[in-house]
Order: sequence, then C-alpha cells, then structure tokens
Amino acid sequence: MSPFRATPAGYVARWEPVEREVLARVARDVAGLLRSDAGLPDDVTDTGLAFTGVARVPRDPAVQRLLPDAHRDDADVAAEFRHLTQTDLAASKVARLLAFAETVDGTGDGADGGPDDAFSGGQVLVAREAAQDFAGALTDVRLVLGERLGLDDDADVEHLHHEVLTGLGIVDEADGADPDETDGAGLDAEQRSYWGGVFVAAGFAQESLMDEMLAELRARGARD
Repeated sequence: MSPFRATPAGYVARWEPVEREVLARVARDVAGLLRSDAGLPDDVTDTGLAFTGVARVPRDPAVQRLLPDAHRDDADVAAEFRHLTQTDLAASKVARLLAFAETVDGTGDGADGGPDDAFSGGQVLVAREAAQDFAGALTDVRLVLGERLGLDDDADVEHLHHEVLTGLGIVDEADGADPDETDGAGLDAEQRSYWGGVFVAAGFAQESLMDEMLAELRARGARD
C-alpha cells in the first residue's frame, strides 16, 4: 500500500489486490453491523432519506463506538438526542461505508462516471469532493476494529502498531508457545496479527489522505 498523493484527478494511492479486497469487505461488514444494530431498514443506502421512530440503543460495543451517547451525565438528554439524530447519522455512516467499498474495489463510479476511473492498474482514486467521506469511513472501520482488538487508549494502539510492524505478535510454535492462546479480546495470535494488520493499514491510508488534504488546504490559504 502506497500513501495517497494529490493529483489533478484527485487523491491517488496504489493498493495491492488483497488490500483492496479486505478493506472493501470489512467496510461492507461494518455497514451491515451498523445497519442491523441501529435498526435500519436493510435497503438503506441513501443519505437523503429521513427516518422517524424511536432509535434503538446499540447493544454491540463496536456500534456504541460509532453511535455514542451525546451526554454521558444525563441519560434523558442522551436518549432525546439519540431519538432525534441516530437514525440519520447511522444511515449516513452506512452510505459512506458502502461508497468507500465501491471506490476501493472498483465497483462504484469513478471521477468521470465509470468504475475504471476509480480503479485502474491497482490505483485507488478518491475524488476531492468524496475525500472527507472516504476518510470518515476509514475512521468507522478503525473504531470497530479497535473495539474488536480491545484497544482502549493511545498506548494500546501504539503497542499494536509495534506488534504488527515488528512481527512480535506472531506466535512461533517452535518456541513452545500456544498458537491457540487468546488475548484479552478473545483473539488468538493469528487472528490478532491479521486484524491488527488491517487496523494499521486502514490507519496508514487515512493518515496519508488527511495529510494530503491538509497540505492542499494550507496551500490554498497561503495563496489567499
């Protein structure tokens, strides 16, 4: 996976086929999880739709990270805010996760209206007008993966990055370690290594995209 770079057509990065496949699938899985736990209709894909009714309080801790209480100290205020905003917020997140997946695996429209524009020669092209939503989808993916990996704070994230980048999280059976032993999140070493790698890759993509967006914003400010 290469970092995103600004081009006249948009922000471009080169991802390996397996990276595109995995991140697109995870984004769709997160969209399905969010839709189910928030009680949205199965066919929700349009952020322009408005929803009514009592919002369902998410039971999955990962979805709770995506749809947190607006007020921790006042349950009534939190419930009212959830009632007024949750369904639209959840629908918006589902839509951008699905759009992210389509951009990544080349099934969506490119900059000029065709899938080959967004997905050519291993490149992922993110149009400037879609970049903020693309980055937001990566945030949602990382929040869910972070919950599944038991990452509670920045120190946990830094430790996971160290594990993934150095290979220290991989169990070597020759050393007598048990490959089936699970961590505090219930993951064995192979699972933690795999999902940790996905988490790190998503973070790398998000950070490089945000860096390019901020660089362009600063450059425009300097010109003005």
